[in-house]
Amino acid sequence: MNAAELSQKLAAEAASVVAYLLPNGKKASGEWKVGSLGGEAGSSLSVRMSGAKAGVWSDFSTGEKGDLLDLWAACRGLSIGQAMAEAKQYLGVRDAMPSRPERAYKRPQRPQCQSPRGRVLEWLKTRQIADFTIEAFKIGEQVRDGKTYAVFPYMRDGELVNFKLRNCDEKRDMQQAGGAEPCLFGWHLIEPKARTVAIAEGEIDAMTLHQCGIPALSVNQGAGNHQWIESDWQRLERFSEILIAFDNDEAGNKGAAEVIRRLGVERCKRVVFPAKDANQWLMDGATGKDFRRAIGEAKPQDPEELRQASDFIGRVKSMFYPLHDAVRDPCLRLDKDLDWFEFRPGELTVWTGYNGHGKSLLLSQVLLGLMQQDQRVVVFSGEMTPERQLKRMVKQATGLDRPTPAYIDAVGAWITDRLWLFNVVGSSALDRLLQVFGYANKRYGATQFVIDSLMMTDVPEDGPGSMTAQKDAMRKMCDFGKRNGCHVHLVAHPRKGRDESGAPGKLDVAGSSKITDGADNVFTVWSARRDEAEPASGDEPDARLELQKQRNGDIQHYKTALWFCHGAQQFATNSRRRAVRYVEFDGAAFSEATP
Repeated sequence: MNAAELSQKLAAEAASVVAYLLPNGKKASGEWKVGSLGGEAGSSLSVRMSGAKAGVWSDFSTGEKGDLLDLWAACRGLSIGQAMAEAKQYLGVRDAMPSRPERAYKRPQRPQCQSPRGRVLEWLKTRQIADFTIEAFKIGEQVRDGKTYAVFPYMRDGELVNFKLRNCDEKRDMQQAGGAEPCLFGWHLIEPKARTVAIAEGEIDAMTLHQCGIPALSVNQGAGNHQWIESDWQRLERFSEILIAFDNDEAGNKGAAEVIRRLGVERCKRVVFPAKDANQWLMDGATGKDFRRAIGEAKPQDPEELRQASDFIGRVKSMFYPLHDAVRDPCLRLDKDLDWFEFRPGELTVWTGYNGHGKSLLLSQVLLGLMQQDQRVVVFSGEMTPERQLKRMVKQATGLDRPTPAYIDAVGAWITDRLWLFNVVGSSALDRLLQVFGYANKRYGATQFVIDSLMMTDVPEDGPGSMTAQKDAMRKMCDFGKRNGCHVHLVAHPRKGRDESGAPGKLDVAGSSKITDGADNVFTVWSARRDEAEPASGDEPDARLELQKQRNGDIQHYKTALWFCHGAQQFATNSRRRAVRYVEFDGAAFSEATP
């Protein structure tokens, strides 16, 4: 929960919160009056108790003011981050997900450099950067191999976390410390009680804004790389207002939109200067007053739902006349790309099939194909432990029944930033599941979410009210996918038929008809169920994947014959039953040792 959301919760409980922080105050005319932040008698400090401005306070003797989170920090003498932790505990607020263990980034050695004197100082002066700004950001100068580099140190909590070298005479000649943490530049200059911060696209732009009196940070690697969100997520939670001051160009606008979505549209504003970037505007003659006016005019992004119909005509035209190199949504990939189906963002796909016919196994292989296409995946399987899930997936990823330990480690490294597991074996509340999914989408950019299956959630399978509950669950899952631009995969069991000689249809899914009515796509998986003791052979298919419904695609119904590679636990689209590798490996791949 970020500062803006927490402030709203505190305002909703204003009466009890204010009485807790300032117990010696008195209520008068809808306000709480007290002499000072220390609680002395008097009336110079007043806090609104209700209405649209509930929680807003002002101390007329000192000029201090703010909301209840500011009041909490001021009364306790805390930073905003510390005040947030205390306020959450007071309100009983539980964060969406426990903190992820810190990654093992390397802290760089201090780079060999000196204070700017020659070419770096000259270069910064041409950019209108003042001496006090250069000193505040601790910029250095390094000369090597006949080239001069500006050194930008990334300081945080008194520690050198990263640094960047930039050739003053060749912009493309830039490099960062190897293996260092991707984080924001300028943290050491942000006041602990600051509630507003700007994020720029480059270090010089952040220095420009700071020079004009605007607390500012900079991304470390341009508008298209957002790894810093994961690293600085918790530090950014304390800001109620984040000003995204990326470059005024196509890449900057695209990057700003993604950052605003992930950090929260409710607290982010897009700042656009009448120049390519902040520093260019400074060089064009803009003053601190100009910058502050532009910041004041910044507005939140329009709701994503509100669009002019004409905005979509270009995409409609591309549907009729697709470009050869057009970017496509990730396709259904097994041993080859089945490009008659794509996993479009904002959709929900139901996977069904009789128990033991391989629907979860096939979906696991499909997820590997999605990860190969740079999709990040989160899986909830209440029926299997993480170890069992991953053992099966390792076989599929390597195409081997028993890969070597080194190959298993390689798979582990490959899935590190591609796969997350909801670590609960047994039933989970659907609301909690979607809450954690939302966290993973915003913080880590996850795009594919699996619920295997609905019966492992708190949604009732049968009995009074079960049909209504299942309808409501489908609405929540579909809404989650559309709101976050991701794809939801739901495993659903079919009703028991007279026999299993044929695949079930979409009307055979157990429970409410709203499960398949609400789904955008429905797949059924059917297996011939041959004796596994007999080696797979012959041209007869072992299984069949059938598309029963596709709301938004050109193909509405499609059948694909599948052959099973038992050792690799893979399905193939050819009778040779030849396994494929999803993760390449140069070393010894197959282990002949017995368990």
